[in-house]
Amino acid sequence: MAAKAKNPVWAFLASVHLALLLLGLLASTSIIGTIIQQNKPAEHYVQTWGPAKAKIIQSLNLADMYNSGWFLCLLGAFSLNLAICSIDRLPGVVRVVRMDNLTRDPEQLLKMKLQHQVQVNDSHEAVSKLATAWLTRKGWKAASRNKENGLLLFAQKGAWTRYGVYAVHISILTILLGAIIGSPTVAEKILHNPQFAFKGGVLLPEQRSTNRIFSYDEEEHSLPLGFTVRCNFFDIDFYDNGMPKEFVSGLTILEGDKEILTKEIEVNKPLKYKGVTFYQSSYNDMRKPVIRLKNVSTGQRTLLPFNSEATTAWQNGAEQGMLRIQDIREIPSANGGGAEFDIWFMDSQGPPSTFTVRYNTPVLVERPTAKYEVKISSQYATGLQVSKDPGVWWVYSGCALMLLGLYTAFFMSHRKIWAYVHEENGQAKVAFIGQANKNSLGFAKTFARLTEGFGKEHT
Repeated sequence: MAAKAKNPVWAFLASVHLALLLLGLLASTSIIGTIIQQNKPAEHYVQTWGPAKAKIIQSLNLADMYNSGWFLCLLGAFSLNLAICSIDRLPGVVRVVRMDNLTRDPEQLLKMKLQHQVQVNDSHEAVSKLATAWLTRKGWKAASRNKENGLLLFAQKGAWTRYGVYAVHISILTILLGAIIGSPTVAEKILHNPQFAFKGGVLLPEQRSTNRIFSYDEEEHSLPLGFTVRCNFFDIDFYDNGMPKEFVSGLTILEGDKEILTKEIEVNKPLKYKGVTFYQSSYNDMRKPVIRLKNVSTGQRTLLPFNSEATTAWQNGAEQGMLRIQDIREIPSANGGGAEFDIWFMDSQGPPSTFTVRYNTPVLVERPTAKYEVKISSQYATGLQVSKDPGVWWVYSGCALMLLGLYTAFFMSHRKIWAYVHEENGQAKVAFIGQANKNSLGFAKTFARLTEGFGKEHT
């Protein structure tokens, strides 16, 4: 009977050529997304690429390419192709895994390349039991079936490894699903719920709070967080050439008036709360001096306004005191320039302390029960990149499954062993035959160890 012709649409969607075409398109467009910086203000693209190219970038949504409709369509087409390819080819693999290998013709098996034959001086029945016990002892549990001229034994290992490539396929689909679930475009235009997934940012001055961030897709559009984040402080260190060395923000999450979580974040060490991740991405010098007070023992920090005309009272938890700027002097350029300040300072313990502070240079002040670091510097606003990606665990799961599938597909194999017990010239003979779908050289060594020494005591 002639094989049933495939539906041409199904055949096209299951085509490997289509898969290669879509992979090529995804790879080439991803290169574009690497060259063109993503999620920058419109002015950035005008300055970098010029007005004409910037217009093309904006019209094709290349500034947020991975969340654009056309890129998501490409991912969807590739996902459909991969799913149909798997469905189209899977039944054949299932048939191979489930096939009855004892129906094989012994004469055909004896023509296979990997085999080892042993003549044994014993009865056919005794040799059959010996071969069965030998395979079991070597870790190969064999099934048997009587044939016209003898007994055929069969054992296999790793039949399930033939599904390894499909684990890879499923992992890719899982990763793509995670990317789609975590796409702000899908959240806004399909789910009509921008808070489900978003990417944005906020510039938050020290000692200020916000419960909203600004979307990268629409810079004038703000999104509610559902809670409040406060910047307690911002610290930055510079190299000698003036370039920033590292910067840290102290953030607190608040629900109403209750402080839920406080954490110091820096580049690659974000804060996560309720599926929302805050990354340290930038900063802004507000060109406004402030007084920074830090208890070295407890780590508590207090930010005081710069007031050269009055005494400033401060309190942080149980700690409290007063600080006054008594005098300000310009430092000659020959001595490095800048300014220095005479400070009168006290806490709740002991008499006041007086000392001098240079701008942007901390001074340690010893008190009866505490040690404080006092510093006068500019106030900063921390630049936070904020994202909510509910698909991230789908992506992580897909990556784990991909590693497992790749290891199975490339480093494991389906191995088969037959043992054909028959008589030849009036003597019992055992023919061991082996087959593996991958790593034939490695399996040949396994096969040699398996058959080595069989029937020595009877030969």
